[in-house]
Amino acid sequence: MSSRFLSSASRQLASTILQRNAAMVPLRVRSCMPTRRPRVLSASANARPNSSATAESETAPADEEFDIDGPIRPGTRQHSVLPHRTSLTARLWVDRFDRNNAEYQQQLAKSSSTAAAPRQLVLKRMSDSYVSELLPFKSNSHVREEYITFAGGIRIAKVLEDLDAMAGSIAYTHCASGDLDMTPPITIVTASVDRLDLLKRPTVNQDCMISGKTTYVGNSSLEVTVRVDGLNAAGEPEDPIVKARFTMVARDPITSRAVQVNPLVLEDDEERRLFSMGADLRAKKKIAASTSLNKAPPTSEERLIIHDLWQQSRKYSESGTSLADNNTVWMADTKLSSSHITQPQDRNIHGFVFGGFLMRQAFDIAYSCASLFSQAHPMFLAMDDIWFRKPVPIGCILQFQAQVVYSRAPISNSFQVQVTADVVDPLTGKRDTTNVFHCTFTAAKMAPKPVPHVLPRTYAESMLYLDAKRRWETGFEMAKEGHSLVLDEW
Repeated sequence: MSSRFLSSASRQLASTILQRNAAMVPLRVRSCMPTRRPRVLSASANARPNSSATAESETAPADEEFDIDGPIRPGTRQHSVLPHRTSLTARLWVDRFDRNNAEYQQQLAKSSSTAAAPRQLVLKRMSDSYVSELLPFKSNSHVREEYITFAGGIRIAKVLEDLDAMAGSIAYTHCASGDLDMTPPITIVTASVDRLDLLKRPTVNQDCMISGKTTYVGNSSLEVTVRVDGLNAAGEPEDPIVKARFTMVARDPITSRAVQVNPLVLEDDEERRLFSMGADLRAKKKIAASTSLNKAPPTSEERLIIHDLWQQSRKYSESGTSLADNNTVWMADTKLSSSHITQPQDRNIHGFVFGGFLMRQAFDIAYSCASLFSQAHPMFLAMDDIWFRKPVPIGCILQFQAQVVYSRAPISNSFQVQVTADVVDPLTGKRDTTNVFHCTFTAAKMAPKPVPHVLPRTYAESMLYLDAKRRWETGFEMAKEGHSLVLDEW
């Protein structure tokens, strides 16, 4: 596995960003949007020379200056790497910004003043979009300090942020299409996180590698598979720690219309298997959407479950007393909420809140909710079906509400936490749901006591219970198929 490092200028800029972040110094920067193709940080050894070409991001006016301490309009595009990303995310973003702005502005002016040339499609191999980066938790004390938890583990929330940034870099690399003078710019956004599984407990005593590639393409969408692997003493990947699948979509940065992405050429049986798996998963998503409890009633078996839950709740509701023991809790009593005013530091290169930031904040409140519910330090197992429904503007109030919606008690200590992210306009009070996150946790087997049973009170809560039960069962089957090393925790 080859490894290509950042230029000295990029390393210096990334270092400056991190130093300024530590010193809390406001950044005043010039526009530095990309003009040439994103440079792969670490490409596969057998990648075809010059096989990747340009893929562009949103534009900013040339020579524009701004102070991030000043007012930022909703949708204002980011002109530089902002200071409080993780060091890995900062490096990935530096790679996107480290381009010649004049050439990009020339192309943008050409595409806006004349009819845009048809986008040139290039057959791409999976290996052409391969990107990897080192996470030196063991060998680098600064990185270890950045990711370590209070309990001595790895902050999964920060890894989620890095996974999203990595997926974006991979997607831009795949969509690169050749000569800048002949190719209109393109914008890539995260549409959804289809699945994310923890297959092994991460530890600060092992260096890791985060890597990924494009494994399936549609017309304007592509599936990116990203993984985190632990490295052995020789620096080679061994057992996988995290696997994730992202769906990315390509848009015209001026019209916001869908843009066709480069097709994949499949070179061997393994690549054909990965592509076929992507197609199958896409078909299953459509089936799941059509049979969702939002559209179709529960099955006959699920109706019996609802009736049983109702009978369990009657003995408490009709008596007018609280729950009789510590082994059962009302679903509504597990709720936990938080609010956050979105700031310029939270935005991505398109001027809206960075998707990785949303995932990080949602995970933190989900973990807090799981801790209060289990009265232990829970272990994260999986996250699935995260749709980025609407962009989150800067200057709004972002409200998260987490609640436990399903538990396996007394069979096991695993349970599901749902987090809803709402965007509230502080001037009008208008509220929109932008994301719903579904996380699976478990309490350690040596926890002081087993997790309680969750009991819904209303029909709406019963639907949440059934939906989470479906997700848990799907996740368990996928953990078995993926040979998870933490399968016994489910």
